[in-house]
Amino acid sequence: MSRLLLHFLLTLVRVFYTPIRAVFSGGRPPTGPRIFVANHPNGLLDPVIVRLALGSDVHFLAKSTLFRSAIGRFTLGAFGGIPVYRARDGQNTQDNERTFAACRDVLAAGGSIALFPEGTSHSDPSLKPLKTGAARIALSAVAERGLVSLPIYPTGLTYESKDVFRTGVLATFGEPIDAAVFARQHGTDFAAAEALTEDIHRALSGVLLEADTQELWRGFLAVAAWTDPVCRDDLAARHARARVLRDAFQRLHSQDPAAAETLVERARSLVRAMEQAGVSDPLAIAEPPPIAPLGSVALLLLVWPLAAVGAVLAWAPYRLVRPIALRIAGSDTDLVSTVKLLLGLAVLAATYSLEALVVGVSVGPVAGLATLVLGPALGFVALRYGERLEARQSVLRAHWLRATAAQRRTALLESREALAVAVADALGTTP
Repeated sequence: MSRLLLHFLLTLVRVFYTPIRAVFSGGRPPTGPRIFVANHPNGLLDPVIVRLALGSDVHFLAKSTLFRSAIGRFTLGAFGGIPVYRARDGQNTQDNERTFAACRDVLAAGGSIALFPEGTSHSDPSLKPLKTGAARIALSAVAERGLVSLPIYPTGLTYESKDVFRTGVLATFGEPIDAAVFARQHGTDFAAAEALTEDIHRALSGVLLEADTQELWRGFLAVAAWTDPVCRDDLAARHARARVLRDAFQRLHSQDPAAAETLVERARSLVRAMEQAGVSDPLAIAEPPPIAPLGSVALLLLVWPLAAVGAVLAWAPYRLVRPIALRIAGSDTDLVSTVKLLLGLAVLAATYSLEALVVGVSVGPVAGLATLVLGPALGFVALRYGERLEARQSVLRAHWLRATAAQRRTALLESREALAVAVADALGTTP
């Protein structure tokens, strides 16, 4: 049952986020004992993303309060969860000796663990100070279990839009720090753990896009996409270019704050021009993609009845989940997507069951069973249909703007070009 639940939840997260892209700076991690230390922007979904990006089993640490209920213990147990006890939760932190021992057992057996050393999930655009737990676990495993090598991989998680359904995620795995080598050079005491934590912090910063504000964080990613066609559809390339932009912007801001503010204002100007034009991609306005062939349009027309049925069956819960999740999460924006996923699963399951019951009572048990089976399948058809239809509409808007609003299109392109030139000047490259 636990393996079945594991595969079901992994599939569900794959549907929620697409694509999930993994980039390995030092090559794919080899098998054997490994520790992955990651930033923590998205609640309970972060360890699932790490697991999916690696494509292998990973034990992870989770706060002990999540293990209180039978459902929580069963679900976290399916993912290899290990409880960690925090003083802020009113727990006895001495119980973490059992946590550390469990981690050492996993590593000694050649397994992997994932930790989030910030200690809490958050939506800040930069890392919080790291706890020493990851370093202490690694050094104690080396000292007590005689591990000759224990790589610690900095793991950066970047969500395109973490609370928006069907958006992408990037997991960047950096060059590892070998805790065994570190222990031979610096020892395994608490001072060594603090020093190793500092090294982990630097390594983790090296695979993340950090910024002073959310506006700048989003802006670096957006400008990377708007000024380089390669970055538009490739989150990994966009993330890499955004980090280059961030570094260049920081240098510019330290040398000439007025010029840096001018760059920010040009980006804001482009955003306003795009909003006025009703578009989200200025590159699509410059060179609109070709209009879909008639065969593709005909396929949309043929699939429309199935998509319509799927949309009717799932419309109410699909629309209600987001506002309810926002209300439940409140100010904890890092938990919105976790709540949406769990709430959506529960609400959709209840909706399809109720619809099947109504059909079964009204028409017959066979029809009710068919509704229960076909409802989720048709809902997925409706989802994919909506994505295809939205993509076609975006192409048509770009062509319509090009054909009917030459002045607005020209202003938009001029604003984009001015931003591209300013960015090129800041980077010392050609636009």
